Amino acid sequence: MDNRTKDKEAAAYDERLKGTFVSVFVIGASILLSWLIVFYLYINKV
Repeated sequence: MDNRTKDKEAAAYDERLKGTFVSVFVIGASILLSWLIVFYLYINKV
């Protein structure tokens, strides 16, 4: 019974870890995209 509880906890932890990775990736991609847009606008103005 104890092993099943540990397996469920490990699966829940892995799921949270995957969600955290996706969140960080999306935020990083948004920051990168905003920088690229600003850089593109700067290059076109100069």
